[in-house]
Amino acid sequence: MRYLNVVFLVLVMFLAACSSEEQPETYSMILVSDEENLSGEFTKYIGNNVIEYEHITSLKAALEKYPKYDIEKAPAILIFKNNGGELKKLELKTYDIEEAKDWLEDNQ
Repeated sequence: MRYLNVVFLVLVMFLAACSSEEQPETYSMILVSDEENLSGEFTKYIGNNVIEYEHITSLKAALEKYPKYDIEKAPAILIFKNNGGELKKLELKTYDIEEAKDWLEDNQ
């Protein structure tokens, strides 16, 4: 019986240690481009810290789908922090591709 208690205690400690490891931040990204195909600029981030990615090839389509983000022009990059579930917080909205790439580099 004492052996089972020790095994149980070790198992609980192991699970507690695993759950206390800090999980990396993950992000979702919406890329709006018109004529220029910019998706290749961000492929190295997809699957790493960007786990959801949407590329919209028309400013008009982006405005119809996401009116609350007031997208003024293309290209536009919107990056959201995933807070678990469906809640996402807008972290960055930019019209500068290099600024978005730098932000993703800094937040890997």
